[in-house]
Amino acid sequence: MPRRIYGVETEYGLVGSSDGRRLPIDEAANRLFAPIAREFATTNLFHRAGGRLYLDIGSHPEYATPECATVRDLVTAQRAGDALLLELSARARAVEAEEGRDTSFRLFRNNVDPFGNTWGSHENYLVPRAVDPRVLSDWLVPFLVSRLLIGGAGHWWRGVFRLAQRGDVLGDVVSNQTTRSRPLINTRDEPHADPEAYRRLHVISGDTNSLEHPMWLVVVATELVLRRAEAGGEPPAGPAEPLAALRAWNRDPDEPVPATDGGTVSARGLQRTYLGLVEAHAEDADETGPGWRAWRDALDALDAGRPTGLEWDAKLRTIRAWRDRHGLADDDPRLDALDLRWHELGGVDGRPIGAAALWEARHGVRHTTDDAVAAAAQTPPGPTRAAARGVLLAAAQDRRRDHVVDWSGFEVRDLPGGPVRLGLEDPFAGTVPAASELAERMRTEARHRTLGGFVPPPTPGTGPTP
Repeated sequence: MPRRIYGVETEYGLVGSSDGRRLPIDEAANRLFAPIAREFATTNLFHRAGGRLYLDIGSHPEYATPECATVRDLVTAQRAGDALLLELSARARAVEAEEGRDTSFRLFRNNVDPFGNTWGSHENYLVPRAVDPRVLSDWLVPFLVSRLLIGGAGHWWRGVFRLAQRGDVLGDVVSNQTTRSRPLINTRDEPHADPEAYRRLHVISGDTNSLEHPMWLVVVATELVLRRAEAGGEPPAGPAEPLAALRAWNRDPDEPVPATDGGTVSARGLQRTYLGLVEAHAEDADETGPGWRAWRDALDALDAGRPTGLEWDAKLRTIRAWRDRHGLADDDPRLDALDLRWHELGGVDGRPIGAAALWEARHGVRHTTDDAVAAAAQTPPGPTRAAARGVLLAAAQDRRRDHVVDWSGFEVRDLPGGPVRLGLEDPFAGTVPAASELAERMRTEARHRTLGGFVPPPTPGTGPTP
């Protein structure tokens, strides 16, 4: 059974208002992160739950999950990221109130705004360095282009519906860029692990799902395709022009487009093909067996015209039902507002819960529990190195140690004897004895700082400064 590390980086939409005035996005973001900036003198914080909470380029709040060994843990960590953002929002609102301002923040798990701006959801899969990245690309590109059928979050705007929010804004197939060209797969080689053993597959083309079941299904299906690619063999014929197919299938997943074998292919047909090709790699000993059956069931329901539980389908049915109930035209802006409301986080300080959360409570399949999410907002998942990072961070933050942390290492700078750096190169290491020892030193040893800094030059004619 192959081992894998998973992670997701989620960029959140943000709207802030203060005393009746809509805040510019950079001001709203700075006010939102003010509690963290005051406490830690940064807006880029590794959290003791193992993940990273930070203010990204473009003034987007972002949460990167800790390393997860199962997809269920990954979904739980994503939900914990939502909870941490809501907690930060409540703290920031309290700070604003102390300073005499009535400020509110609205957070959204979406990827587009009415002005055409877009932000991302980045999936990370640890793969062996020995696997040829071109083989992975050959297998993944046709799958990712057609994956909007099971992973799209849907987008209703001015009476036109798309399966995926990011389907019309991606500009490349494979690239080392993440903003200008927005590729399906980003090739920047940052494994955050032993670079001789691993590479990090960085998929940046997907939508941010608000429903747990599509979150889970998208990653499990991608895991199955990775297993098939790593096993070798020729991938199926995909679209001859992947980006053109993506645009076409975002409007109609059954539209035939020219294929690499000279025939035609549709998104629905290609998903069926992949489903058959990966069946032998689905195992009931892990999540891939149930995941394969859930993938099959979703496609069967789609063929039969039944509700699928896929996010775009649930959103589309909700918007159409609300439209028909109120007798609205397709281009009524209230339907656009409902589309946005679908993605809203809420439930704190009396704020409304988003439409997706309401739908999920009534009809959806959950892969987490409220208790598990609450625990994941405080405790790293195991068995991965996130647990060691969490132990180190808890000790450093509780004792206000001078420290530096990244995904693959930790350094504490104020111990007697000088700085101590601990490498965390193995992402599968659930226990790191050296991390426990270093945490104990941070808890028990005195803080030691080497005095230094700027020394003024001597005044001319007076000799060196004493």
